[in-house]
Formats: sequence, C-alpha cells, structure tokens
Amino acid sequence: MHRLLALSLLFLTACGTYQATGNPEPGITPNELSQQFLEGLKAGRNVDDIVDRLATYDPGNLAAALDSREEKLAFWVNVYNGMVQYLLTQQPALYDNRGSFFKTPRFTVAGHELSPDDMEHGIIRGGENKLGLGFIPQLFTDKFSRTFRVKGGDSRIHFALNCGASDCPPVEIYTPATYNEQIDARVRSYLAEHSTIEERDGKRVLVTSPLFSWFRGDFRDHDGVDDFLVDYGVLEPEEKNIDREYEDYDWTLETGIWAEN
Repeated sequence: MHRLLALSLLFLTACGTYQATGNPEPGITPNELSQQFLEGLKAGRNVDDIVDRLATYDPGNLAAALDSREEKLAFWVNVYNGMVQYLLTQQPALYDNRGSFFKTPRFTVAGHELSPDDMEHGIIRGGENKLGLGFIPQLFTDKFSRTFRVKGGDSRIHFALNCGASDCPPVEIYTPATYNEQIDARVRSYLAEHSTIEERDGKRVLVTSPLFSWFRGDFRDHDGVDDFLVDYGVLEPEEKNIDREYEDYDWTLETGIWAEN
C-alpha cells in the first residue's frame, strides 16, 4: 500500500508540463528581453513595458525558446535579479518582512505569478526544498515549475542571484553564449571578497560565505563544498579538510549593486 502511494505521488509530481510549441515568438528572444530588463533597470529607465511582455509570453513558446541549459539559466537568473530589483526599488517596504517578500508571488512570467522563492528553488535550483540544504527535493510541484526547472541545478547560481541584501552578489547581465564564462568569473570575484584563511592557535581556518552552509547539498555537482573551493582557487587540494567558519550575512536592504566588468 505504501509503495503504491509513493508511486502515485511520484507520477503526480513528474507528469504534466507545457509542451514546447517549436515556434518561439518572432522578434526579440526571451533571453534578449531578460537582458533588456536588467539594462533598463541599471540605467534607471521605466521597464513596465518589459515586465508586461514577460508576463504575457506564451508558456509553450517560452519553453521552445529556452532550449538549452545555458538559455534557461541565463534567462531565469536575469529575471530573478530583475524581479528583485524592480520590486524593491519601487516598494522598499516589502523588505521589512523579508520572509513574506521571498514567499509571496508578485511577479508574473508567461502567465504564472511567481515569488522569489518559487523562481529560485522551484526553477533555478531544479526543484529543491528551500530548507532542505540541497538534499531534499520539493515533493509537490506545479506544471510551470516542472516545465522550466533546471534539472540538477547549478551551484554557481548562489554567487549570481541577488536577493536585495548588502551581502548578495552583484547583478551581472547574462547571455547564453557567455553564461559559463560570466558566472565562473562571478564566483571567483565573490569568493575572493568573502573568503580568508586565518591562523588560529597554530591551525589554519577558512572563513567564508554562509551560502556554503545553507545550500551545501547543491555543491554535489562539484563533488562537495571542499572540491568547489579547490576548483575556484580558494583552497589547495591538500587543504580540503581545513576547518571552516562562516561569516555573518548582512541582510541590510541594498538595491543597485551591479557587477563591474
């Protein structure tokens, strides 16, 4: 009985997606639209027309246009960062209750109203539970999330997503063709600023970002946090067992943190 129930739940959460039409809407691509969204915000222009276009995009056409992993990641990272900047620039008071801000749907993409949590955990992280440290997937997901989630996620996005806090990574404008090079540079830049090795009582201690603690399971795509830190030059291979401590995260509201190229 329990096995049958589990299989039924698996079926219900795995089936049902928007079918890619094979006919992306003519003209500007979704990725170009996401780039224009951020470019307009950075320049201080009114971007309501772009917000409306993102809201009314046909989901089947969007699925057809976001054909590759890089297209999905570049689009959703741009839209997440644009959403946060757009909402908090217009209504800074939303951040007074940070928990409510992240979980309340306020931004529409392809006819589906999303919260920052919906977009980050349900789509960009590939359907991970917010509080599961990267080890517990979401059990019940809707058709929209099942269609657009990035399978397997990408641990590097934690150094690309800007949630409106002072310690968040700066906002980069990603393109699919250069996504990997851009985000690799963002990871190195952020870790260079937020990782130090200190000598304490004859022991070396790495002090680094709490992002590694909050989402530790996500870093399995690099065989774990230590290997990720080696891959990005924070640690030498022989230092993988070094003691780690995590910085306090500054949650003070700060919009307009843009990457310097």
